[in-house]
Amino acid sequence: MERRLWARRAVCPSMTTLTADAFTTSADGTRIAYDLTGPVPGLAPAVVVVDGVLAHRLAVTRAVAAELDRRVTTLRYDRRGRGASGDTPPYSVDREVDDIAALLEVTGPAALVGISTGVFLALRAAADLGAAVTAVLCYEPTYDVASGEPPVDPRMIAGVEACLEAGDPGSAVEVFLDVMGMPCGLVPRMRASPSWADLEAIAPTIAYDGRVLAGVALGHRALMCRWEQITQSVLVVDGTASAAAVTAAADSLAAALPEALRVTLPGHGTDVPPAALAEAVTGLLRRAGVP
Repeated sequence: MERRLWARRAVCPSMTTLTADAFTTSADGTRIAYDLTGPVPGLAPAVVVVDGVLAHRLAVTRAVAAELDRRVTTLRYDRRGRGASGDTPPYSVDREVDDIAALLEVTGPAALVGISTGVFLALRAAADLGAAVTAVLCYEPTYDVASGEPPVDPRMIAGVEACLEAGDPGSAVEVFLDVMGMPCGLVPRMRASPSWADLEAIAPTIAYDGRVLAGVALGHRALMCRWEQITQSVLVVDGTASAAAVTAAADSLAAALPEALRVTLPGHGTDVPPAALAEAVTGLLRRAGVP
């Protein structure tokens, strides 16, 4: 029904859409919530935004979608277990790739914009889904693939899950913040913020991102052993204001991928202005030859 609706709306190429909390169904029956901004799918290049840990449909990506507007169809979604999306145990990274495949049924072939830990989920999808993924933008990757260090702190999986089993999602979030190096004095301030309840609600997904990162170097399908399968154009992006560890991770990832271009946005870091990120997206699409 949804696909037929888009076909009826496609009569006006200049038409833009803003669809909040539409749903598609993944292979395991999980409903995945998304919104669309820009031209009706099929009438323009498309991108799918893959958020990082403890994030879903961020305000900055909504602003990026508005910047792209009539040029690009932008799909933003809640990864499973977050926001309006469902969740079906047991978790596996393969199921998250299935979610992306279901979203690509909505957009048609599309570029993926991975942010933070979402970079490695986007790259895994590029390796698994082939031509359905036209290109990948990797913004501020979190792991230096050349470092020789473990890809994930064990607390991000076992520590978080122990807190959740004890019925304490707040402590699970605190464990993650400690893994990220947040000064403990800032945690009470965060707990008092209006966003804390949302962080607790999606605390189980911290371990999901831990498993995404673990899959970069570990397991029989480790992403590090599959770089040559990522034949799409890739843009690896940080900013001059990015943390040194992020810059090192971006450098190592660009060196490892066969079709990667390394770009640094002047004056920007995690707080990249939407216009700058939107321009990076359109540059990626041009480089990939996406009309």
